[in-house]
Amino acid sequence: MNALVLIYATFADSQEAERIAMELLHDKLIVCANILPKVNSMYLWEGKINNSNEAVAIMKSRSDLTDRIIERVEARHSYSQPVVAVISIAEANKSFIDWVNIGV
Repeated sequence: MNALVLIYATFADSQEAERIAMELLHDKLIVCANILPKVNSMYLWEGKINNSNEAVAIMKSRSDLTDRIIERVEARHSYSQPVVAVISIAEANKSFIDWVNIGV
C-alpha cells in the first residue's frame, strides 16, 4: 500500500478550486477535495504585505500520485506561483486508508 497524503492548495476563488478538484477527481488522482470557499490570506509578496480572500482545497490522495497532482494544479492554476503543499499522513483509520487506496 502507498502512503497517504493531504494536498493543501490555495486558489483565487472557490470556482477555480472546484474546477481543478473536479478534474483531479475525474482522472482518479484524488479521492476527495474539501473546499473552504472563503479564507482571509495575509502574505508577503514582492516585498509587500497583502491581504486577500482566497479559497483553500484540502485534497486526499496517495503519495505516488503527488508529482502528477502538483503538475496538473500548476498547469491549470491562475496564479504564477501557486501553493501546492503535500502533507504526509502518519496514521489514519483503516477504512479511510482502504478508501484512498482503492479509490485512486
